[in-house]
Amino acid sequence: MVTFNNVLDTARRSILNWSGIHLLSSVTIVRDVFGKLTFLFGNTNYPDEILRTDLENLLIWDLQDYYSGNIYWEVAPSRVNKYQEPILNIMRQERSEWCMDQDIKFYLAERPIAKKAWISKRMVSDAVWSYDEAYRGNKPKVITFYSFKGGMGRTTTLASVALQMARKGKNVMMVDTDIEAPGLATLFFSEDLIRNGVLDYLLEHPLSHTNISDYVLDVTEPILLGEGDGHLYVMPAGKVDEHYLQKLARIDYQDHREGALREALCNMLEEIKDCYPLDYILIDARAGFHDMGGIAVAQLPHGAVLFGNNSRQSWDGMTQVIHTVADCHVDNIPILIADCMCENSTSSSFAREKELFIQKAYTVCAENYYAEDEVLPGIDAKGVAHSPVFLPYDASLRQDIVLYSTMDAEEDVRVRAFVERLSAEPYKFVMDQIEAWFGEGDIVE
Repeated sequence: MVTFNNVLDTARRSILNWSGIHLLSSVTIVRDVFGKLTFLFGNTNYPDEILRTDLENLLIWDLQDYYSGNIYWEVAPSRVNKYQEPILNIMRQERSEWCMDQDIKFYLAERPIAKKAWISKRMVSDAVWSYDEAYRGNKPKVITFYSFKGGMGRTTTLASVALQMARKGKNVMMVDTDIEAPGLATLFFSEDLIRNGVLDYLLEHPLSHTNISDYVLDVTEPILLGEGDGHLYVMPAGKVDEHYLQKLARIDYQDHREGALREALCNMLEEIKDCYPLDYILIDARAGFHDMGGIAVAQLPHGAVLFGNNSRQSWDGMTQVIHTVADCHVDNIPILIADCMCENSTSSSFAREKELFIQKAYTVCAENYYAEDEVLPGIDAKGVAHSPVFLPYDASLRQDIVLYSTMDAEEDVRVRAFVERLSAEPYKFVMDQIEAWFGEGDIVE
């Protein structure tokens, strides 16, 4: 039975069984938004009517309703190709190499409605600005924090890293791109101080002159930062009020204009860079295979911290994420895999779980992250993509985290307790590893 999963291989086998196969040098398969297949054949000669009919019948029989009924030929009578050349050019531009079989090069062009940031291999690019500029300190380092599943401590870890960096004298901007489930800003500010954010910027920037500072909050809590510390800023996702859903409904995740959402986010980061003297921009990305999250983790950053656990569901998603990150950048960006909320125990069973996680991280990175011609680092190597950090479970960090005080003594005590927990060694490890990516520290052992 032909299905979406096997239709491409079915089409390839059908074409290779065609009696006119000797005429072909290449095959481009275009799968449209409904899953139907259209074909562009690179041919040396135009097949006669009998051969063309044989091919048509073969595709109808084998592909059934997955065949669109459309075939194009590179070499065809001028009367055939006269009006088709614009279509052929689009198909050539969209395609990417798929495989080689019987000396025939197969190309594939997918036409999805959404999730383009996760699946488009043609969108290979550099980060928002080059890694070299970030490494040399000419522009901020952009780091994305991402989890395939929610509830992994992603936002908590980001806040910890930002706070630790600021206490070391660095200027840090935290950007919440999780506009469907905002939360980052509420760690640092009461609801009445949050007025707008990323969502508002994306809507308002194309319509009127905006100042990025109108969307950014300055963290001034004295318990968090003292004299001589760096500056800490937050760009919230927005204020969740009676207008929020109407604004959210107008964000074009489906990216009908190629690259529009990435362009908007790049413009936002450029304005942040121009307005604020920053060392780091830390992006809180949406969980799951979400369009905004795909751009934030696969196209914008100079490094990514990826959160998961040792469950099959988590690794299924993380494998695809790591593969996408490796595919979408000109050069592989550094990544750190975090095993989140693992049991804080010295028992033999916990040690075994850690060993299994390390082995799985090594396998996934070997198959999806490291280049084929790259010498693989050993499984026990430190400071490399497959070397994970283990963030132990802390029940106190599963409740509402409040990192601001209203000058109440009891609240001060609570804030200081949160800060102490967020400064624990595993979170420090994450910060140290990020800094090591840019030559600001040693590889973490």
